[in-house]
Amino acid sequence: MNAPARLSLYGTGLAAVFIAAFFTAGAVVPDETVQNWVDDTSQSEHHGEDGHDR
Repeated sequence: MNAPARLSLYGTGLAAVFIAAFFTAGAVVPDETVQNWVDDTSQSEHHGEDGHDR
C-alpha cells in the first residue's frame, strides 16, 4: 500500500471518528448542560476572573 492510499485511509477513519463523536455527544449531552456552558462562556467574556468588569 502506497503513502497516498494510507493517508487517505487514515483521513477517512479520522473523519469517521469525529463524526461519530459529534452525533454521540448530541444524543448524550443534555440541552440544559449546553445552555449552561454557553451562559458561562458569555459571562466570562465580559468579566475578569474575579467576577468584576474589566
